[in-house]
Amino acid sequence: MNHNEDIGPILAVSGNYAVVQLPSRNSPAAAIQGDSLKILQETVKELSDCLATGDLEEARFPLNEIVTTISEMVSTYEDAARDLGFKLPYHS
Repeated sequence: MNHNEDIGPILAVSGNYAVVQLPSRNSPAAAIQGDSLKILQETVKELSDCLATGDLEEARFPLNEIVTTISEMVSTYEDAARDLGFKLPYHS
């Protein structure tokens, strides 16, 4: 990877998430801070472990955390789309 390559503009930032335009892509991308990505991965693993043991009560917390985190990322992306006038690459 060429670290000197222009990644394009940062279109929006909200907390640990951003919307960026990669030069080789038509639609903007969602970016997440590395520590937030690691926390999300650990939360998915926690959910997987709860489901593997059949502990559905304990699975509720990590599942809610995952839903909340991804919903915030999608909201940031869709808000940027609305504010900047780009078309979503999916139907919402």
